[in-house]
Amino acid sequence: MPELPDLVHVESKLRPALVGRTILRARTGDPLVLRVMVREPFPEVLVGKSIRSIERRGHFMIFALDGDLTIAVNAMLAGRYFLVPASNDKVPKALGLALEVEGGTELRYVDDRRMGKVYVAPAARLDEIPQLGTLGADALAIGLDPFRNLVKKRRDQVRQFLMDKEALASIGNAYADEILFAAGIHPKTFCPRLTPAEVDRLHAAIGQVLRAAIDEIARRDPPIETKVRDFLQVRGRAGKPCSRCGTTIREVRVGGGDACFCPTCQPAARKLFVDWGKLPPH
Repeated sequence: MPELPDLVHVESKLRPALVGRTILRARTGDPLVLRVMVREPFPEVLVGKSIRSIERRGHFMIFALDGDLTIAVNAMLAGRYFLVPASNDKVPKALGLALEVEGGTELRYVDDRRMGKVYVAPAARLDEIPQLGTLGADALAIGLDPFRNLVKKRRDQVRQFLMDKEALASIGNAYADEILFAAGIHPKTFCPRLTPAEVDRLHAAIGQVLRAAIDEIARRDPPIETKVRDFLQVRGRAGKPCSRCGTTIREVRVGGGDACFCPTCQPAARKLFVDWGKLPPH
């Protein structure tokens, strides 16, 4: 999925291309992705509206239009954004939404797995959109004391906490692994077992990892449909040596997903069924 650093880059590219432009044409190739929460029919409800602002909110991209109308996109696992010339007639099969605007540009939201959703809703009803109305504190903005208070209330494993979008908006699989590696915390550590120093390190790591990733992606300036992951330290590197200590990076099941971690840099806080440090590299 596009994660927070990816979406910051997408937001930075969408604003100059779309804000202030009038929508000339709207269409979808997959009505199952579209959720229209207004009485007016799609696409007529969007045509002629001007895009007033674009804002990332957690993992959502929010497009504010004239008339207090809003488009909210939740890209989920496979959603991607494209900016293409309106004359480009090569339409992808999984087209969730296309918006042609003044100046010859078209925004396309494409979702090969059809898991993401595009909501067309009045601004006053944004809180009714699943997940959007229950987003937690922005991961880039939460202060240390509010973060400490959040951790105190948790009884689950720390990686599950990081990925709970009702707690923090919004951290996905890749950056949960990177944050825990930077903080030196094993992904299966339960929140009540975190020491005060570890909680503070975790808070610092969230800001450091996400901002460093934002800067790196901005430096490379990839097309907005491209996810840049090759600079990550542990995610996607299972079976390879840790860049810090040389220990083999491992992959372990945590909750409903797989976590990548270094057994040496992120020692287990409790005895686990598998002693990762004693396993052979492969």
